[in-house]
Amino acid sequence: MSASLPRVLVLPLTLAALLGAAPAARADCVDGVRPPTAGETEFIQRAQAALVAGLPEAVRPIERRSANRPDPVVRSGLTMCRGTPVGAFGASTADGFVYRFTPEEANARSQQRRELLRQVEALEKLPPEKEAQRKELETQMRAAYAAAPTRSRKDPPFTPEQQAQVDRAQVEGRRLEEAMRRVEFEHRASVKPQADPLRARADELQQGPQIFTVALGMNAKTFEPLAPGRGQRITFGTPSPKQSASLQPVNIVVTVEGPAGPARDALAGLIDRDYLAGLIGKPLPDVATSHKRIESNVARAAAAPPLSVASSVPLGAAGATPPSGESAAPAAGTATAAAAATTGAAAGAAASTPRAAAPASTTAQAPCPPPNRTASASNDAQRTGSQVGGEVGGAVLGGGWGRSVGSAVGGALGALGGSKPQQAPPQQPADCPR
Repeated sequence: MSASLPRVLVLPLTLAALLGAAPAARADCVDGVRPPTAGETEFIQRAQAALVAGLPEAVRPIERRSANRPDPVVRSGLTMCRGTPVGAFGASTADGFVYRFTPEEANARSQQRRELLRQVEALEKLPPEKEAQRKELETQMRAAYAAAPTRSRKDPPFTPEQQAQVDRAQVEGRRLEEAMRRVEFEHRASVKPQADPLRARADELQQGPQIFTVALGMNAKTFEPLAPGRGQRITFGTPSPKQSASLQPVNIVVTVEGPAGPARDALAGLIDRDYLAGLIGKPLPDVATSHKRIESNVARAAAAPPLSVASSVPLGAAGATPPSGESAAPAAGTATAAAAATTGAAAGAAASTPRAAAPASTTAQAPCPPPNRTASASNDAQRTGSQVGGEVGGAVLGGGWGRSVGSAVGGALGALGGSKPQQAPPQQPADCPR
């Protein structure tokens, strides 16, 4: 357990860097520990309740991931090393949300994905002149392998001259196979600048539930930039190297993490920026007041009309339009967030009207990882090598046994000649297209 944060304070990894390392645990305190002051105890109790009261309540179709809301009550006291300055700690809380696509949205996304992948396939297909070149090399490769002497199992072993001829045939066959694969590789490389954006957009069109996390931290030492693609960040106040020394809120950092798109923008729009900004530099409300605000938030969210979360992407713009524009990290002391225009009115029904804010970083990695296409190319090479090796093995060693051995050896050589060793493909979630 952290020495400066109570057990109930959930500190996500992204906020840990912002709030700074917690003081050493009890066992690490060389000079012993000290009890918190009365002011520190009151501050952490009020800070926890105020932050939980600042979390957005889910408004349909966005749902909370858990029925158990973050606890606004600190259940354990602070424990700090002797000599630790007063207020050398921060506070934080977090909650999870989920957005599930309607069947119509999922179907539209699936159609868009298939269309994008068809465009990628068309780009990567060899043009007629390249396909003719590949086929010619394949014919020569097969002829080179077939030029090797053959023997059955009952025949005597090859003479040194015959074995040398077999070795030459294998070397020439592998050379031609590599040349054949090079034609395919060079063509894919030439269209990569056009294919990659299409493939990236297709990978974003996963149909499974979108998972989001909203984390609030108070009195961060610094405002570290959010890693690209992680989500949006909203900051209030200025960094506080001494954290909570004043026993008042000096800053609040809000992080909304999850896939970029209208659902995340709508969730960010539910955050009451006026409330959070109003906490800075003032005594925190008492715990009872924060509890009343939480109850009021729940009631307003239940009565709010559904949010408009349009997720369709025009196919015509799929190859050129980046997903939800990304901007630089917000400057310290400003409140920044992106909210879709269609969600503003609904968000206002669930929380106080937020003041205008500049767009925040909204690029996120797609939950479904892209398929391992280089591994696929290696598998193609292995299959071709296995096929040709089986033909040669059947002729040289004789019978089905020779074909089996030839297939195994040819497959291994094909894998080596077709491409460099590849890593295993990433594990795809169950709802990701294969």
